[in-house]
Amino acid sequence: MRSKSLLAAVLLVALTAHADQFRFTGNTTAGNTLIVDALRQVVTIGEAKFNCPTPDKAEAEILPEGFVPPRGPHAEGNAPTVYERWNVTFCGSTRSFLIAFWPATDGGVVFRVQYPFPGEEDAS
Repeated sequence: MRSKSLLAAVLLVALTAHADQFRFTGNTTAGNTLIVDALRQVVTIGEAKFNCPTPDKAEAEILPEGFVPPRGPHAEGNAPTVYERWNVTFCGSTRSFLIAFWPATDGGVVFRVQYPFPGEEDAS
């Protein structure tokens, strides 16, 4: 488990025009590059669904080891997967995303971003 904040915000300079104001807090298993890659997908969803091009902040939470999202099949299949809930604030409204991380066959890490969070309604 690693806590990311300032370093992830600095990496977001290429992601958003007001990266100096963006805050990423909480606990995640992702490294800085993976955080930025996942946030790019989150931002794309925010632009399309919420008409808000840049988030203000995100708070990550690692979900319990036994967590299994409903409604499969999922891209991660039977791979050992870490699930996280990222609460991201877009233009004053907080939205919850399910982020899944699992090992790639080439030794890297693969991820999936899901909105809305399982069991929650799409609030857009």
